[in-house]
Amino acid sequence: MNNSAVIHGIRWNLFTTVIRRILSLALLIYLASWLSQGDFGVFRTYSLILAITSVFAVIGMDSNLITDQSHIKLNLFSFAQVGLGLGVLCSLLLALSSVWLARLYHSLELGTIIRWTSLFVLVEVLRKLLRSIAQTRLMFKDLALAETWNVVFYCLLSFSVIYFYRHVWVYVVAYYLGNLVETIYLYVRLKPSPSLQLKRLLSIKWLNYSCANIKKNRAFLLNVSAIRLLNTYAGNAPILFLGTMVSAAFMGQYFFATQLIGVPVIMFTMAVGQVFYPVFAQSDTSRTIQSINSYTRLTLSLGIPLLIVYGYALKLAIPWLFTGKWDAAIPLLFSLIPYFGSSMLNDPISGIPFICRKPHWELVWNAISLFLRLLLLLWGMKYGFAFAVLLFSLGSAFMNLVFYFMSLYLLKAKLLPALASICLWSVSILALMAILHFVARGSLPILYGSICFIIYLLAVFAFAKPVYSDVRRIIR
Repeated sequence: MNNSAVIHGIRWNLFTTVIRRILSLALLIYLASWLSQGDFGVFRTYSLILAITSVFAVIGMDSNLITDQSHIKLNLFSFAQVGLGLGVLCSLLLALSSVWLARLYHSLELGTIIRWTSLFVLVEVLRKLLRSIAQTRLMFKDLALAETWNVVFYCLLSFSVIYFYRHVWVYVVAYYLGNLVETIYLYVRLKPSPSLQLKRLLSIKWLNYSCANIKKNRAFLLNVSAIRLLNTYAGNAPILFLGTMVSAAFMGQYFFATQLIGVPVIMFTMAVGQVFYPVFAQSDTSRTIQSINSYTRLTLSLGIPLLIVYGYALKLAIPWLFTGKWDAAIPLLFSLIPYFGSSMLNDPISGIPFICRKPHWELVWNAISLFLRLLLLLWGMKYGFAFAVLLFSLGSAFMNLVFYFMSLYLLKAKLLPALASICLWSVSILALMAILHFVARGSLPILYGSICFIIYLLAVFAFAKPVYSDVRRIIR
Protein backbone atom coordinates (compact mmCIF):
# COMPACT_ATOMS: atom_id res chain seq x y z
CA MET A 1 0.00 0.00 0.00
CA ASN A 2 2.76 2.45 0.92
CA ASN A 3 4.81 1.73 -2.22
CA SER A 4 1.70 2.29 -4.31
CA ALA A 5 0.97 5.55 -2.46
CA VAL A 6 4.54 6.75 -3.05
CA ILE A 7 4.46 6.08 -6.80
CA HIS A 8 0.94 7.44 -7.26
CA GLY A 9 1.70 10.55 -5.19
CA ILE A 10 5.01 11.27 -6.91
CA ARG A 11 3.45 10.79 -10.35
CA TRP A 12 0.67 13.30 -9.61
CA ASN A 13 3.05 15.76 -7.99
CA LEU A 14 5.57 15.58 -10.82
CA PHE A 15 2.86 16.02 -13.47
CA THR A 16 1.39 19.09 -11.79
CA THR A 17 4.87 20.40 -10.92
CA VAL A 18 5.66 20.66 -14.63
CA ILE A 19 2.54 22.76 -15.15
CA ARG A 20 3.30 24.97 -12.17
CA ARG A 21 6.93 25.40 -13.20
CA ILE A 22 6.04 26.51 -16.73
CA LEU A 23 3.59 29.10 -15.39
CA SER A 24 6.00 30.31 -12.69
CA LEU A 25 8.88 30.61 -15.14
CA ALA A 26 6.73 32.57 -17.59
CA LEU A 27 5.64 34.90 -14.77
CA LEU A 28 9.23 35.37 -13.60
CA ILE A 29 10.36 36.38 -17.09
CA TYR A 30 7.41 38.77 -17.36
CA LEU A 31 8.02 40.34 -13.95
CA ALA A 32 11.77 40.62 -14.53
CA SER A 33 11.00 42.79 -17.55
CA TRP A 34 8.80 45.22 -15.60
CA LEU A 35 10.04 45.19 -11.99
CA SER A 36 13.44 46.35 -10.76
CA GLN A 37 16.14 44.32 -9.01
CA GLY A 38 15.24 46.16 -5.81
CA ASP A 39 11.59 45.09 -6.16
CA PHE A 40 12.66 41.45 -6.41
CA GLY A 41 14.78 41.89 -3.30
CA VAL A 42 11.87 43.39 -1.35
CA PHE A 43 9.56 40.52 -2.35
CA ARG A 44 12.01 37.83 -1.28
CA THR A 45 12.81 39.52 2.01
CA TYR A 46 9.10 39.90 2.75
CA SER A 47 8.33 36.25 1.95
CA LEU A 48 11.14 35.05 4.23
CA ILE A 49 10.01 37.27 7.11
CA LEU A 50 6.51 35.85 6.72
CA ALA A 51 7.88 32.30 6.62
CA ILE A 52 9.81 32.82 9.87
CA THR A 53 6.76 34.38 11.54
CA SER A 54 4.68 31.38 10.46
CA VAL A 55 7.12 29.06 12.24
CA PHE A 56 6.28 30.80 15.52
CA ALA A 57 2.56 30.46 14.79
CA VAL A 58 2.64 26.75 13.91
CA ILE A 59 5.35 25.74 16.48
CA GLY A 60 5.87 22.31 14.90
CA MET A 61 2.27 21.13 15.34
CA ASP A 62 2.05 20.04 11.70
CA SER A 63 4.96 17.61 12.13
CA ASN A 64 3.47 16.33 15.38
CA LEU A 65 0.15 15.68 13.61
CA ILE A 66 1.82 13.69 10.82
CA THR A 67 4.23 11.62 12.93
CA ASP A 68 2.09 10.89 16.01
CA GLN A 69 -0.45 8.35 14.73
CA SER A 70 -1.88 7.55 18.17
CA HIS A 71 -3.47 10.92 18.98
CA ILE A 72 -4.49 12.31 15.59
CA LYS A 73 -7.83 13.86 16.62
CA LEU A 74 -6.43 15.63 19.68
CA ASN A 75 -3.34 16.81 17.79
CA LEU A 76 -5.55 18.10 14.99
CA PHE A 77 -7.75 20.09 17.33
CA SER A 78 -4.77 21.50 19.23
CA PHE A 79 -3.18 22.56 15.95
CA ALA A 80 -6.36 24.35 14.85
CA GLN A 81 -7.10 26.08 18.16
CA VAL A 82 -3.60 27.07 19.28
CA GLY A 83 -2.34 27.69 15.74
CA LEU A 84 -5.10 30.14 14.88
CA GLY A 85 -4.63 31.98 18.17
CA LEU A 86 -0.89 32.26 17.64
CA GLY A 87 -1.52 33.29 14.02
CA VAL A 88 -3.55 36.31 15.14
CA LEU A 89 -0.93 37.23 17.76
CA CYS A 90 1.97 36.89 15.31
CA SER A 91 0.13 39.01 12.73
CA LEU A 92 -0.24 41.80 15.28
CA LEU A 93 3.41 41.62 16.37
CA LEU A 94 4.57 41.60 12.74
CA ALA A 95 2.58 44.74 11.97
CA LEU A 96 4.02 46.49 15.04
CA SER A 97 7.59 45.60 14.05
CA SER A 98 7.22 46.77 10.43
CA VAL A 99 9.11 50.06 10.96
CA TRP A 100 12.07 48.31 12.58
CA LEU A 101 12.21 45.68 9.80
CA ALA A 102 12.10 48.43 7.15
CA ARG A 103 15.16 50.07 8.71
CA LEU A 104 16.98 46.76 9.13
CA TYR A 105 16.64 45.86 5.43
CA HIS A 106 16.97 49.41 4.06
CA SER A 107 13.50 49.56 2.45
CA LEU A 108 10.58 51.77 3.49
CA GLU A 109 8.38 49.96 0.98
CA LEU A 110 9.06 46.66 2.77
CA GLY A 111 7.77 48.15 6.02
CA THR A 112 4.58 49.41 4.37
CA ILE A 113 3.84 46.04 2.79
CA ILE A 114 4.42 44.20 6.09
CA ARG A 115 2.15 46.58 7.99
CA TRP A 116 -0.81 46.18 5.62
CA THR A 117 -0.50 42.46 4.88
CA SER A 118 0.48 40.94 8.23
CA LEU A 119 -2.78 38.93 8.37
CA PHE A 120 -1.35 36.68 5.68
CA VAL A 121 0.29 34.85 8.61
CA LEU A 122 -3.17 33.56 9.52
CA VAL A 123 -3.66 32.30 5.97
CA GLU A 124 -0.36 30.43 6.20
CA VAL A 125 -1.43 28.74 9.45
CA LEU A 126 -4.73 27.57 7.91
CA ARG A 127 -2.92 26.40 4.81
CA LYS A 128 -0.42 24.33 6.80
CA LEU A 129 -3.21 22.86 8.92
CA LEU A 130 -5.15 21.65 5.87
CA ARG A 131 -2.02 20.42 4.10
CA SER A 132 -1.11 18.37 7.17
CA ILE A 133 -4.58 16.80 7.21
CA ALA A 134 -4.25 15.90 3.54
CA GLN A 135 -0.82 14.36 4.14
CA THR A 136 -2.02 12.21 7.04
CA ARG A 137 -4.80 10.91 4.76
CA LEU A 138 -2.28 10.33 1.92
CA MET A 139 -4.40 12.55 -0.36
CA PHE A 140 -1.51 13.52 -2.62
CA LYS A 141 -3.63 14.10 -5.70
CA ASP A 142 -5.68 16.75 -3.91
CA LEU A 143 -2.51 18.36 -2.57
CA ALA A 144 -1.06 18.54 -6.07
CA LEU A 145 -4.25 20.03 -7.51
CA ALA A 146 -4.48 22.56 -4.66
CA GLU A 147 -0.94 23.78 -5.33
CA THR A 148 -1.69 23.95 -9.05
CA TRP A 149 -4.79 26.12 -8.55
CA ASN A 150 -2.67 28.30 -6.27
CA VAL A 151 -0.05 28.92 -8.96
CA VAL A 152 -2.61 29.34 -11.76
CA PHE A 153 -4.48 31.96 -9.77
CA TYR A 154 -1.55 34.13 -8.69
CA CYS A 155 0.12 33.89 -12.12
CA LEU A 156 -3.00 34.96 -13.99
CA LEU A 157 -3.68 37.75 -11.50
CA SER A 158 -0.10 39.03 -11.76
CA PHE A 159 -0.12 38.85 -15.57
CA SER A 160 -3.34 40.87 -15.74
CA VAL A 161 -2.48 43.56 -13.16
CA ILE A 162 1.30 44.13 -13.09
CA TYR A 163 1.36 45.84 -16.50
CA PHE A 164 -0.93 48.60 -15.18
CA TYR A 165 0.49 48.79 -11.61
CA ARG A 166 4.23 48.09 -11.75
CA HIS A 167 4.76 47.82 -8.02
CA VAL A 168 6.13 44.98 -5.92
CA TRP A 169 3.10 45.03 -3.59
CA VAL A 170 0.96 43.75 -6.48
CA TYR A 171 3.17 40.66 -6.76
CA VAL A 172 3.11 40.14 -2.97
CA VAL A 173 -0.68 40.34 -2.73
CA ALA A 174 -1.21 38.11 -5.77
CA TYR A 175 1.20 35.48 -4.43
CA TYR A 176 -0.44 35.18 -1.02
CA LEU A 177 -3.97 35.36 -2.43
CA GLY A 178 -2.89 32.27 -4.37
CA ASN A 179 -2.10 30.60 -1.02
CA LEU A 180 -5.59 31.58 0.12
CA VAL A 181 -7.08 29.91 -2.96
CA GLU A 182 -5.12 26.74 -2.13
CA THR A 183 -6.44 26.87 1.44
CA ILE A 184 -10.06 27.22 0.31
CA TYR A 185 -9.70 24.37 -2.20
CA LEU A 186 -8.27 22.03 0.46
CA TYR A 187 -11.02 22.97 2.91
CA VAL A 188 -13.71 22.09 0.37
CA ARG A 189 -12.04 18.81 -0.62
CA LEU A 190 -11.05 17.60 2.85
CA LYS A 191 -14.21 18.46 4.79
CA PRO A 192 -12.36 18.76 8.12
CA SER A 193 -13.55 17.05 11.29
CA PRO A 194 -16.82 18.29 12.86
CA SER A 195 -14.85 18.79 16.07
CA LEU A 196 -13.30 21.92 14.50
CA GLN A 197 -16.41 23.99 15.17
CA LEU A 198 -16.02 27.69 15.92
CA LYS A 199 -17.81 27.32 19.27
CA ARG A 200 -15.38 24.63 20.39
CA LEU A 201 -12.35 26.47 19.00
CA LEU A 202 -13.29 29.49 21.15
CA SER A 203 -13.94 27.38 24.25
CA ILE A 204 -11.70 27.96 27.30
CA LYS A 205 -12.35 24.40 28.41
CA TRP A 206 -11.04 22.97 25.15
CA LEU A 207 -8.16 25.43 25.20
CA ASN A 208 -7.03 23.81 28.45
CA TYR A 209 -7.06 20.40 26.70
CA SER A 210 -5.05 21.84 23.82
CA CYS A 211 -2.52 23.46 26.13
CA ALA A 212 -2.13 20.19 28.04
CA ASN A 213 -1.47 18.38 24.76
CA ILE A 214 1.06 21.04 23.71
CA LYS A 215 2.77 20.73 27.09
CA LYS A 216 2.92 16.95 26.71
CA ASN A 217 4.69 17.27 23.35
CA ARG A 218 6.65 20.44 24.15
CA ALA A 219 10.10 18.87 23.71
CA PHE A 220 9.26 17.65 20.21
CA LEU A 221 7.52 20.91 19.26
CA LEU A 222 10.35 23.09 20.54
CA ASN A 223 12.93 21.02 18.69
CA VAL A 224 10.95 21.15 15.44
CA SER A 225 10.39 24.91 15.74
CA ALA A 226 14.06 25.59 16.49
CA ILE A 227 15.08 23.39 13.56
CA ARG A 228 12.81 25.26 11.16
CA LEU A 229 13.96 28.66 12.35
CA LEU A 230 17.62 27.73 12.00
CA ASN A 231 17.03 25.96 8.68
CA THR A 232 15.07 28.87 7.19
CA TYR A 233 17.66 31.41 8.28
CA ALA A 234 20.65 29.26 7.28
CA GLY A 235 19.21 28.38 3.87
CA ASN A 236 18.41 32.01 3.11
CA ALA A 237 21.33 33.69 4.88
CA PRO A 238 22.45 35.54 1.69
CA ILE A 239 19.22 37.54 2.00
CA LEU A 240 18.38 37.54 5.71
CA PHE A 241 22.00 38.09 6.83
CA LEU A 242 23.69 39.92 3.96
CA GLY A 243 20.49 41.84 3.30
CA THR A 244 21.30 43.96 6.34
CA MET A 245 24.66 44.93 4.78
CA VAL A 246 23.98 45.46 1.07
CA SER A 247 21.32 47.13 -1.06
CA ALA A 248 18.03 45.55 -2.09
CA ALA A 249 19.35 45.35 -5.68
CA PHE A 250 21.87 42.64 -4.68
CA MET A 251 19.05 40.77 -2.98
CA GLY A 252 17.08 41.06 -6.20
CA GLN A 253 19.92 39.55 -8.23
CA TYR A 254 20.23 36.69 -5.77
CA PHE A 255 16.47 36.09 -5.75
CA PHE A 256 16.35 36.16 -9.55
CA ALA A 257 19.16 33.59 -9.74
CA THR A 258 17.59 31.31 -7.13
CA GLN A 259 14.24 31.53 -8.87
CA LEU A 260 15.67 30.50 -12.21
CA ILE A 261 18.08 27.78 -11.08
CA GLY A 262 16.40 26.80 -7.82
CA VAL A 263 12.64 26.84 -8.29
CA PRO A 264 12.57 23.63 -10.41
CA VAL A 265 14.59 21.94 -7.65
CA ILE A 266 12.48 23.36 -4.81
CA MET A 267 9.19 22.44 -6.46
CA PHE A 268 10.48 18.95 -7.26
CA THR A 269 11.87 18.27 -3.80
CA MET A 270 8.71 19.61 -2.16
CA ALA A 271 6.57 17.43 -4.42
CA VAL A 272 8.59 14.35 -3.51
CA GLY A 273 9.09 15.35 0.13
CA GLN A 274 5.41 15.84 0.88
CA VAL A 275 4.87 12.28 -0.37
CA PHE A 276 7.88 10.75 1.38
CA TYR A 277 7.24 12.33 4.78
CA PRO A 278 3.78 10.91 5.66
CA VAL A 279 4.39 7.61 3.84
CA PHE A 280 7.73 6.99 5.57
CA ALA A 281 6.01 7.79 8.89
CA GLN A 282 3.72 4.81 8.25
CA SER A 283 6.30 2.48 6.66
CA ASP A 284 8.75 0.00 8.11
CA THR A 285 12.45 0.86 8.03
CA SER A 286 13.42 -1.56 5.25
CA ARG A 287 10.90 -0.07 2.82
CA THR A 288 11.99 3.44 3.72
CA ILE A 289 15.64 2.60 3.02
CA GLN A 290 14.68 0.96 -0.27
CA SER A 291 12.75 4.05 -1.38
CA ILE A 292 15.61 6.38 -0.40
CA ASN A 293 18.15 4.27 -2.33
CA SER A 294 15.97 4.36 -5.42
CA TYR A 295 15.44 8.11 -5.14
CA THR A 296 19.17 8.68 -4.63
CA ARG A 297 20.02 6.80 -7.82
CA LEU A 298 17.56 8.88 -9.82
CA THR A 299 18.83 12.14 -8.32
CA LEU A 300 22.51 11.44 -8.95
CA SER A 301 22.08 9.95 -12.42
CA LEU A 302 19.38 12.23 -13.84
CA GLY A 303 18.31 15.01 -11.46
CA ILE A 304 21.61 16.81 -10.90
CA PRO A 305 22.81 16.38 -14.53
CA LEU A 306 19.52 17.89 -15.72
CA LEU A 307 20.07 20.81 -13.35
CA ILE A 308 23.54 21.41 -14.83
CA VAL A 309 22.22 21.33 -18.40
CA TYR A 310 19.45 23.70 -17.36
CA GLY A 311 22.05 26.08 -15.89
CA TYR A 312 23.98 26.28 -19.16
CA ALA A 313 20.73 26.84 -21.06
CA LEU A 314 19.95 29.78 -18.76
CA LYS A 315 23.40 31.25 -19.38
CA LEU A 316 22.54 31.46 -23.08
CA ALA A 317 18.96 32.63 -22.59
CA ILE A 318 19.29 35.45 -20.02
CA PRO A 319 21.23 37.97 -22.20
CA TRP A 320 18.83 37.30 -25.06
CA LEU A 321 15.66 37.66 -22.97
CA PHE A 322 16.60 40.69 -20.88
CA THR A 323 19.18 42.51 -23.04
CA GLY A 324 21.73 42.91 -20.26
CA LYS A 325 19.40 43.85 -17.37
CA TRP A 326 20.07 40.64 -15.41
CA ASP A 327 23.54 39.62 -16.69
CA ALA A 328 25.00 40.24 -13.23
CA ALA A 329 22.98 37.26 -11.96
CA ILE A 330 24.58 34.73 -14.36
CA PRO A 331 27.66 33.97 -12.18
CA LEU A 332 25.29 33.36 -9.27
CA LEU A 333 23.48 30.66 -11.26
CA PHE A 334 26.55 28.43 -11.39
CA SER A 335 27.61 29.32 -7.85
CA LEU A 336 24.27 27.96 -6.61
CA ILE A 337 24.41 24.59 -8.41
CA PRO A 338 26.24 22.78 -5.54
CA TYR A 339 23.65 24.07 -3.07
CA PHE A 340 20.55 23.15 -5.06
CA GLY A 341 22.05 19.95 -6.43
CA SER A 342 22.78 18.63 -2.94
CA SER A 343 19.35 19.84 -1.79
CA MET A 344 17.82 17.33 -4.18
CA LEU A 345 19.36 14.58 -2.04
CA ASN A 346 18.71 16.20 1.31
CA ASP A 347 15.34 17.98 1.28
CA PRO A 348 12.93 15.11 0.46
CA ILE A 349 14.25 13.07 3.41
CA SER A 350 14.48 15.99 5.83
CA GLY A 351 11.68 14.47 7.90
CA ILE A 352 13.67 11.34 8.84
CA PRO A 353 14.84 12.69 12.25
CA PHE A 354 11.22 13.64 13.03
CA ILE A 355 9.95 10.21 11.97
CA CYS A 356 12.59 8.56 14.15
CA ARG A 357 11.46 10.94 16.94
CA LYS A 358 14.99 12.31 17.25
CA PRO A 359 14.58 15.92 16.14
CA HIS A 360 17.44 17.02 18.42
CA TRP A 361 19.84 15.41 15.91
CA GLU A 362 18.62 17.79 13.22
CA LEU A 363 18.70 20.68 15.68
CA VAL A 364 22.43 20.15 16.27
CA TRP A 365 22.98 19.82 12.51
CA ASN A 366 21.11 23.08 11.87
CA ALA A 367 23.09 24.97 14.50
CA ILE A 368 26.41 23.82 13.00
CA SER A 369 25.14 24.51 9.47
CA LEU A 370 24.03 28.04 10.36
CA PHE A 371 27.36 28.88 11.99
CA LEU A 372 29.34 27.53 9.01
CA ARG A 373 27.24 29.36 6.43
CA LEU A 374 27.40 32.69 8.23
CA LEU A 375 31.15 32.32 8.65
CA LEU A 376 31.61 31.59 4.94
CA LEU A 377 29.41 34.53 3.95
CA LEU A 378 31.40 36.94 6.12
CA TRP A 379 34.68 35.66 4.74
CA GLY A 380 33.41 35.68 1.16
CA MET A 381 32.16 39.28 1.35
CA LYS A 382 35.79 40.41 1.58
CA TYR A 383 36.11 39.40 -2.10
CA GLY A 384 32.65 40.33 -3.34
CA PHE A 385 29.01 39.27 -3.21
CA ALA A 386 29.31 36.55 -5.91
CA PHE A 387 32.26 34.90 -4.15
CA ALA A 388 30.35 34.94 -0.85
CA VAL A 389 27.44 33.15 -2.53
CA LEU A 390 29.81 30.53 -3.97
CA LEU A 391 31.32 29.78 -0.55
CA PHE A 392 27.82 29.65 0.94
CA SER A 393 26.78 27.15 -1.73
CA LEU A 394 29.80 24.88 -1.24
CA GLY A 395 29.43 24.93 2.54
CA SER A 396 25.72 24.15 2.21
CA ALA A 397 26.46 21.23 -0.12
CA PHE A 398 28.86 19.74 2.43
CA MET A 399 26.31 20.06 5.24
CA ASN A 400 23.55 18.59 3.04
CA LEU A 401 25.68 15.48 2.48
CA VAL A 402 26.30 15.27 6.22
CA PHE A 403 22.54 15.35 6.80
CA TYR A 404 21.96 12.68 4.15
CA PHE A 405 24.33 10.25 5.86
CA MET A 406 22.97 11.19 9.28
CA SER A 407 19.48 10.20 8.09
CA LEU A 408 20.76 6.86 6.80
CA TYR A 409 22.50 6.28 10.13
CA LEU A 410 19.26 6.92 12.03
CA LEU A 411 17.55 4.33 9.82
CA LYS A 412 20.44 1.92 10.49
CA ALA A 413 21.22 1.67 6.78
CA LYS A 414 24.63 0.72 5.40
CA LEU A 415 26.70 3.85 4.85
CA LEU A 416 29.67 2.58 2.80
CA PRO A 417 27.59 1.51 -0.25
CA ALA A 418 25.84 4.91 -0.18
CA LEU A 419 29.19 6.72 0.01
CA ALA A 420 30.60 4.66 -2.87
CA SER A 421 27.53 5.40 -5.01
CA ILE A 422 27.77 9.15 -4.41
CA CYS A 423 31.50 9.20 -5.18
CA LEU A 424 31.01 7.22 -8.40
CA TRP A 425 28.18 9.37 -9.69
CA SER A 426 30.03 12.56 -8.66
CA VAL A 427 32.82 11.69 -11.09
CA SER A 428 30.26 11.33 -13.90
CA ILE A 429 28.57 14.61 -12.95
CA LEU A 430 31.86 16.54 -12.89
CA ALA A 431 32.88 15.06 -16.24
CA LEU A 432 29.56 16.07 -17.80
CA MET A 433 29.90 19.59 -16.37
CA ALA A 434 33.45 19.96 -17.75
CA ILE A 435 32.33 18.84 -21.22
CA LEU A 436 29.35 21.21 -21.22
CA HIS A 437 31.57 24.08 -20.09
CA PHE A 438 33.91 23.41 -23.00
CA VAL A 439 31.03 23.10 -25.48
CA ALA A 440 29.34 26.31 -24.22
CA ARG A 441 32.44 28.32 -25.18
CA GLY A 442 32.46 27.13 -28.79
CA SER A 443 30.16 27.50 -31.76
CA LEU A 444 26.67 25.94 -31.85
CA PRO A 445 26.60 25.32 -28.07
CA ILE A 446 22.93 24.28 -28.05
CA LEU A 447 23.41 21.58 -30.69
CA TYR A 448 26.62 20.10 -29.29
CA GLY A 449 25.41 20.42 -25.69
CA SER A 450 22.23 18.49 -26.55
CA ILE A 451 24.25 15.76 -28.28
CA CYS A 452 26.54 15.40 -25.25
CA PHE A 453 23.62 15.07 -22.88
CA ILE A 454 21.87 12.50 -25.08
CA ILE A 455 25.07 10.43 -25.14
CA TYR A 456 25.22 10.70 -21.34
CA LEU A 457 21.62 9.47 -21.00
CA LEU A 458 22.24 6.51 -23.31
CA ALA A 459 25.30 5.56 -21.27
CA VAL A 460 23.30 5.76 -18.01
CA PHE A 461 20.50 3.54 -19.26
CA ALA A 462 22.95 1.10 -20.85
CA PHE A 463 25.31 0.65 -17.89
CA ALA A 464 23.16 1.53 -14.86
CA LYS A 465 20.31 -0.96 -15.05
CA PRO A 466 18.77 -0.03 -11.65
CA VAL A 467 18.26 3.54 -12.91
CA TYR A 468 16.41 2.22 -15.95
CA SER A 469 14.22 0.08 -13.71
CA ASP A 470 13.47 3.02 -11.40
CA VAL A 471 12.40 5.21 -14.32
CA ARG A 472 10.15 2.49 -15.74
CA ARG A 473 8.50 1.96 -12.36
CA ILE A 474 7.63 5.67 -12.07
CA ILE A 475 6.27 6.21 -15.58
CA ARG A 476 4.53 2.83 -15.85
